[in-house]
Amino acid sequence: MTHSHKIKIALSALPKNDWWGSGIVAYQDNDMMVDGAMPNQPVLEHEYRKLVSLIERLGLETVIVPFSNILEQEGKFDFIFMRDHFLCNRNKKIVMCNMRLKERLHEGRFVIETMKKLGYTISYLPTQDCLAEGGEFFYLSKENILLSGLCRNNLKGAESMAELMGVEQLHIIESNGYHLDTAICPIFNSKYDCIGINCAREVFDAKNYNTLKELCKKYGWELLDIENQDRKESLEARSAMNCLTLPGLLVGTSPIKNKNVIDFTNQNDIHMHVSNVSQFNLSGGSVHCLTNELL
Repeated sequence: MTHSHKIKIALSALPKNDWWGSGIVAYQDNDMMVDGAMPNQPVLEHEYRKLVSLIERLGLETVIVPFSNILEQEGKFDFIFMRDHFLCNRNKKIVMCNMRLKERLHEGRFVIETMKKLGYTISYLPTQDCLAEGGEFFYLSKENILLSGLCRNNLKGAESMAELMGVEQLHIIESNGYHLDTAICPIFNSKYDCIGINCAREVFDAKNYNTLKELCKKYGWELLDIENQDRKESLEARSAMNCLTLPGLLVGTSPIKNKNVIDFTNQNDIHMHVSNVSQFNLSGGSVHCLTNELL
């Protein structure tokens, strides 16, 4: 399938040295990171090239942001998760994020030069206490809606992001996923209408699940539960669900095996592709984390 909606996908270049070559340092609030894991560098480089190649074969343009020498020296290797640094609306406006974790402060400034060269305008959250990380958001451009988690975001950050993005509605979706993209995944048809939401049921309590269910009912989105109480199976399923999601397209690190999701995507002509990013999964990130849409 060649993608008809011309969207640029921003990715980070790999660092010059081995990515987490001395071992991954896990963050306490990220249940998907493997502390001390040593990524296999040849496999990682192969996976990276395959992901970039697939994105380009799908008719999308890739924008590769250089990996800063400063970040390498500071050991801030998770810069590679391009999703976290900014959001972009359809008016070529980028809003920079403010990271909650001190280990990742100021990473985003290294994308700004590249984005300005491409003609994007840059905006900033009004104060440093507005906490907002890109993996905590889904921007539904057709509906002009912003979905936000509240794990690494705070309400002030989410509201400020919504205002700067110029959206009509902000909806807060609370879960125990450390980022919203480890809890849900919107599904878009070929016209970029949101038609469904994949949901990792196990990271929601009853109250917040009902809130999500009512939201889907309000907008006519199909709510597709994927529930795994076994921890290993849950982490694998949530990593697979953490997809690059675009019009008529899902790209994930492994197949989504849930029958309801498979049936729904087949019925709605949603093409699912796999590009394994196992070595990046070790640091808690998946395909959605590695990519960021420039609309």
